[in-house]
Amino acid sequence: MPANPNDRLRTYRRDLLRGALMGILEVGALSFGLLAAIRAFDAPDPVKGALSAGMALGMFLAPYVRRRAARTGWPAAHLGRAFLLGSAACYGAAALAPTLALFAPAVLLGNALLAQLPSLLVTIYARNYEPAERGRRVSHAFTLTALSGALLSLAGGAFLDRYPNAFGTIFGLMAVAALLAAPVVGRMPSDPLTPPGPGPRGHFRLLREDRLFGPMMAAWMLLGFANLSLLPLRVERLANPVYGFDLSNGEVVFLTVFLFSGARVLGLQVFGWLFERMNFLVYRLVLNGVLALAMVCYFQTDRVALIGLGSVLFGLGIGGGNLAWTLWVTRIAPEERISEYMSVHVSMAGIRGMLAPFLAYNLVVWITPGQLSLLSMGLLTLASLLLLRFWGQPTVRARFARPA
Repeated sequence: MPANPNDRLRTYRRDLLRGALMGILEVGALSFGLLAAIRAFDAPDPVKGALSAGMALGMFLAPYVRRRAARTGWPAAHLGRAFLLGSAACYGAAALAPTLALFAPAVLLGNALLAQLPSLLVTIYARNYEPAERGRRVSHAFTLTALSGALLSLAGGAFLDRYPNAFGTIFGLMAVAALLAAPVVGRMPSDPLTPPGPGPRGHFRLLREDRLFGPMMAAWMLLGFANLSLLPLRVERLANPVYGFDLSNGEVVFLTVFLFSGARVLGLQVFGWLFERMNFLVYRLVLNGVLALAMVCYFQTDRVALIGLGSVLFGLGIGGGNLAWTLWVTRIAPEERISEYMSVHVSMAGIRGMLAPFLAYNLVVWITPGQLSLLSMGLLTLASLLLLRFWGQPTVRARFARPA
């Protein structure tokens, strides 16, 4: 239950603004940093690889950062504000950096600090939102993130086409967005994080202590590798002439960005409603079915109309998956330990984020994207079988029950 009747509304309004600003930061972190390294600084491959993995590296470090942050005694919102101010300083430095030696570390650190927010925000959601409304309220913030990110992608791309050397302006905008988001997050009602337990493994001990959490992390690893290995190949399959498609740049963008982004926004609304009304195991199995169908349509056919349908299904599945990824720990973790559970979940996602695209691009040297999609469907099936095994255990099924 919310500690104060006004906390719910205060959190919701501020999270909507945070979501809009976060779209600018996420697109900048995931796209424009690498683009600037290539086109403005002619970065070598190791630097490009490091920048590509910057957000994932920050996610991997989340349990260690959370462990030390908890010792400060600061509320979660104040920690979020500090991380955003640090990101703003880093992106500001990147905007002014004259050399790659200054630009790359600034972007890498800024992205790593930004990656600490999810494990803090989920504790704020758990504190201030009723369980039966979390999916819907959080989906609204995610929708604004998707929309503002799409707007920056279009506007930023057009701006750089006209002013090719103006990457500093993009990072200046990112610094302003982080600077504005910092007080927004800092004023959300929140409590201090629970202090870390003893032991060198820190929060990772939860994988052994909670007999459900460890196997669920295994299922998430399978799901993550299945999805992350294919997402970067969606463009590759349509844009690389070796796969037999003769599409214009506009057609490729329409299929891979426009349809996907629009469906993702729709998926956030639909699955935000479903999240509050389903046992999480059923919810995740439905998502897996949508994603499996997306893989078939997109990678197992040469008909452009079916590929377009596959892109829509990918968007729906990823939109619902964003909510599942953010909120699932609130179903099984004690409220005072949600941040601990989430930090481990984020860290494991960081490992997937670093490895999956690398493995995918190396595998397509030997097999086609269609064959890789079959491998991904196999991983998706294994994860689904593991979830079905949980469904067959009444005590486990009860932990994932829909909110009362």
